[in-house]
Amino acid sequence: MFRNLIPSQQLEAQAADEFDQIVYGAQHADRLYPDTDARVIRVHTILDKLIPYSLKWNEREKNWKWQIAVIRSPDIRMYCLPGGKIVIYSGILDRVHLNDNELGMLLGHEIAHALREHARERLGEQQAGQLDSSGTIPQLFGLADLGVAPLGIGSQLLEMKYTPTDETEADVIGSDIASRAGYDPRAAITLWDKLAAATHSNRNQGYIYVHPYTPARRQDLMKRLPDMLQLYAKATGTTVDELPDYAGIGRPRRVPVRGD
Repeated sequence: MFRNLIPSQQLEAQAADEFDQIVYGAQHADRLYPDTDARVIRVHTILDKLIPYSLKWNEREKNWKWQIAVIRSPDIRMYCLPGGKIVIYSGILDRVHLNDNELGMLLGHEIAHALREHARERLGEQQAGQLDSSGTIPQLFGLADLGVAPLGIGSQLLEMKYTPTDETEADVIGSDIASRAGYDPRAAITLWDKLAAATHSNRNQGYIYVHPYTPARRQDLMKRLPDMLQLYAKATGTTVDELPDYAGIGRPRRVPVRGD
């Protein structure tokens, strides 16, 4: 209901404009890593593997122009704006020390939020009753002042907290995409454990505040592993039985239910 307050096309256009402002501000502040930087190359390499498996989840995506901005900052942040604009603060790469499987799972998760338009839904809730008479959308992300203010993602996005349903959907779809692209789904467990440990002191505003990670969510990730491992094994040309253990997680088996 709330997402209908903000047309997809209009939100994506505004997100593209604000992404350009982010890039301009980061360049002005000498905080934007160039395309030749190893961090940027790494993210692009993983993203290029994920995108082909994401197309079925949103019919609008075929018109998206995927772009990445990696910003020099100690902050542990990453988000995907509507329309496929990904902003990464280098703290999440340099401080959390994610391996490629973990980074693949994280990018898949963020992509899934964009594909399922969760930000549109949450922002629609925030913006209800705030559309002006001209029908324009108020500044949603608050990112245009990057060059003259400390790095941050703006009050709107900082205050936005995904719901448990949003997180479950992003976990399922993101893991599906990344597993099909050849990234081990068991890395989702170590990924979120690392992020929770790295941002535990910033629970009221940090990454785990935006993406709540609870014991129930961790258990749900574990329960879904058998199905995701099937996709991963197929992508890597092997079988689930032949997969090596990953970070002590092993190869969880699907528990048959009555009627199987």
